[in-house]
Amino acid sequence: MQIINLSYPDHYQLDIEPTSVAVGYFDGVHKGHQEVINKAIKESEKQNIKSAVMTFNPHPLEVIKKEPLKDFLITSLNEKEKILENLNIDYLFVVTFNKELAQLLPENFVQKFFIDLNVRHVVGGFDFSFGHKGAGKIQNMDQYSKGKLSYSVVDKVTYEGDKVSSTRIRDLLNEGNMSLVSKLLGRPFTLKARVVHGEKRGREIGYPTANLGIDPSHKLPKIGVYAVKVSYHDQTYYGMANIGFNPTFVDDLSQPLVEVHIFDFNQSIYDEHIEVEFHQYIRSEEKFSGVDELIYYMKQDERDTKNFFQILN
Repeated sequence: MQIINLSYPDHYQLDIEPTSVAVGYFDGVHKGHQEVINKAIKESEKQNIKSAVMTFNPHPLEVIKKEPLKDFLITSLNEKEKILENLNIDYLFVVTFNKELAQLLPENFVQKFFIDLNVRHVVGGFDFSFGHKGAGKIQNMDQYSKGKLSYSVVDKVTYEGDKVSSTRIRDLLNEGNMSLVSKLLGRPFTLKARVVHGEKRGREIGYPTANLGIDPSHKLPKIGVYAVKVSYHDQTYYGMANIGFNPTFVDDLSQPLVEVHIFDFNQSIYDEHIEVEFHQYIRSEEKFSGVDELIYYMKQDERDTKNFFQILN
C-alpha cells in the first residue's frame, strides 16, 4: 500500500494510476466502513484499475472546534493504516484537514482531490458529506464532477437492528461491552502504543506492568480491569490490563493510566511498541486498603482472565 499525503492549497504533481476510491474519515474502520471500502475494491476489479482509500487527518472536529480531541478516536492514524494495509488497498490518500480545506466548495474538492488525482470511481457512505459546512453529498457527484467520474453510495449497515457507527462503538466502549465492540469492528478493540516508564509498583508486588503511552485523543474503554491479548515481535501473549487512576496509591492523576500485566513474560520492553487487544471486562477499578488487599484482588483477576481465555494453570 502506497501512502500519499495531500494538503490544500498545496500544489502537487503526482503520477497516479486510475483508482476506485473509498472516501471518509473511517474512525475505527468498522463493519460499516468496510462495506464502503470493499465496494471500492470490487469496483476497482470490475474496471481493472487500482483500489484506494481517502481519509483525513486530523479529525475534522478538531479543526472545527479549534481544540484537541480527548478520549475520542477509536483508531489512531497509524492503527488505521495497518488495518487498511491488511485489506490490500493499493493507495492510501491522507488529506490534511485544515481550515482552508473546510472552506472548499464541494465542486472544487471534487476537482482537486478526485479528478486531478485520476480517480475514476468514488464510493461513499449514504451520510458522508464534504466541502464547506458539509454541503457536498456523495449522491450529487454527477453535478460536481460534470460526469468525469462514476460513483456508488453504500446504504447504512446495521447490527441487531441499529446502525453500525463510530458513535455507537464509543458508547459501547464507555460501557465496557467489548464483545459487541468486537462484532461491530470485525476484530477486537486494540491499542497500539509505546511502553513508557511508570512507578514500577507492579514489579514490587509480583505483577510487573507495561505502561502504555496513550495519546489523550485516543478513546479508552471504561475504567476497570480487562482480559487482553498482547502482540509483541510477532508473538501473542495473554494478560490483563488495568485502565484507571491508581486510587490505592495516588489521587491526582489528570487522565487514566493503561497498565498491562503480561502472563509468563519477563522481557524488558521499555520504548518498544506493543499491541493490546481488549477481549473482556473483568471488574471495576477500586481503591483498596493497602498492598495486601490489592494483591488478593489481582490474583482473582488473573484467575478470572485465565478462565475467560480457558488457559490451564
